[in-house]
Amino acid sequence: MAVIQENVPLRPLNNYQVGGRARYFAVVGTQADLVVALEFARARQLQIFILGGGTNIVFADEGFDGLVIQVALNGWSINGDKLTSGAATNMEDLVDGSIAAGLSGLEWAGGLPGSLGGAIRGNAGAFQGEIKDAMFAVNSVALKNGRHVARNNQQCQFGYRDSVFKRVDEVIVSATLRLKFSNQATLRRLADEHIAYRKARHPLEYPNGGSVFKNVAVERIPADARQHFREFVKTDPFPVVPSGKIIDDAGLKGYRIGDAQISEKHCNYFVNRGSATASDITALVLYTQKIVSDKFGIKLELEQELVGLRS
Repeated sequence: MAVIQENVPLRPLNNYQVGGRARYFAVVGTQADLVVALEFARARQLQIFILGGGTNIVFADEGFDGLVIQVALNGWSINGDKLTSGAATNMEDLVDGSIAAGLSGLEWAGGLPGSLGGAIRGNAGAFQGEIKDAMFAVNSVALKNGRHVARNNQQCQFGYRDSVFKRVDEVIVSATLRLKFSNQATLRRLADEHIAYRKARHPLEYPNGGSVFKNVAVERIPADARQHFREFVKTDPFPVVPSGKIIDDAGLKGYRIGDAQISEKHCNYFVNRGSATASDITALVLYTQKIVSDKFGIKLELEQELVGLRS
């Protein structure tokens, strides 16, 4: 049975380590627990926020005046070339497990933080790979009535750091990935290279929420700025200019508001230098968008989610 807690601190539950308290909070380890939590929220007409691994989110300092449901549907199995997993399983376990089975399709995610559910919702990607490339089927539950929903890859409407799950009121509970048999040693080497790259290039020594902005499609960049960034275009999975490079060239490396700082190691990472607030991070996001727009005419789109202002 899902236990509903009150006045629960959100700071320890997200990678930025910021935010206030949830009015109500529940950890759900089964679909039955999830249905109970949803019924609790419906009976009280509460807003609901689904919490996965705590990456890519900024909880407001005011907290969340509703029910935060932390999905704890873990566990995974492999049958042939298919891997089936609960949404809360962390990506590191799935990368390691698939490689141990000699299956290719997740090695690009070596070092990727967060849960499978979060990776599906945002169509996580790196090193020219995306979660959609391996996705076979996704199971979710509708928040309004607890109804089970099953989707195939096409029905998930995957886009660049996007999926249908950003536009429907559902919680992902499990998924099946179709992988390909490959050489285990080669896959391990590739994943380890990606892990080493992240450790060297990303500010993992500070609390952070991952990439703040989506990389910018070349077609969305004004002609003058496109010429300026022509040597930095990469395929991700289509031609883009890294937002980190754009922010760097706007002169914002190391810029700080309160204890929130644009990382000097990677400008598309904002870090908590110790006592940053959600307001600090939000102000830094807005300032960065303004300066980049003023300098290059580029509109940076958030990859992260700002959550929980009181109504």
